[in-house]
Amino acid sequence: MEYNDGIRVVVADASHEKYVDVILATITDSAKKRGSGIASRTHEYLATKMKERKAVIALAGEGDEEEFAGFCYIESWAVSYTHLRAHE
Repeated sequence: MEYNDGIRVVVADASHEKYVDVILATITDSAKKRGSGIASRTHEYLATKMKERKAVIALAGEGDEEEFAGFCYIESWAVSYTHLRAHE
């Protein structure tokens, strides 16, 4: 679905690393405003998510006017069946 609101949502890649610091600041500020804790992430952690294409980024504007509008990444981990059975 496409909207004509000036915001593009794309799969993040290495070219979006320039937005990592503003993303980290936005996450921290949002948590403070809500009065909630949030696990902090490093610059390298988010940059890796982008490089692995395990993130999406929303961008507003174009060219020199382009700016960060939103971000989300995928977190995954493996759980062994043996470990699960040990807790039955």
